[in-house]
Amino acid sequence: MSNHKWRKLFLVMAKHGSDFSGIEYRFTDTDNVLFGHAPSPQQVWETAIDDPVEGAGGPVEYKHIESVFIPFKYSYRLHERASLQERALNVGAFLRALERVGTFPITETEKGIVIHGYKT
Repeated sequence: MSNHKWRKLFLVMAKHGSDFSGIEYRFTDTDNVLFGHAPSPQQVWETAIDDPVEGAGGPVEYKHIESVFIPFKYSYRLHERASLQERALNVGAFLRALERVGTFPITETEKGIVIHGYKT
């Protein structure tokens, strides 16, 4: 996907998916999967997103993003010993807003959606 399309996607995510957490970021240059959240509008740059990916160590250039997985439900603990909590993410509203700005390579799975930067 081009930088322009990634930028459009992340700007829509910043507006309509700002509460998204538990996002899986996969990259072209490593098998590691990193987790993160939706970027704020200020974190969406021309060629990169600035630091919504935990463990990336800074901005992530769009050309290195293989895919992004957004779960329908995000599971978390308020603290280490707390019981597991679940929060539904409003992926439907995000997808409707995304359709208004363009067509994107998206696959829906049982657990969420995958946005492909590169699809083989």
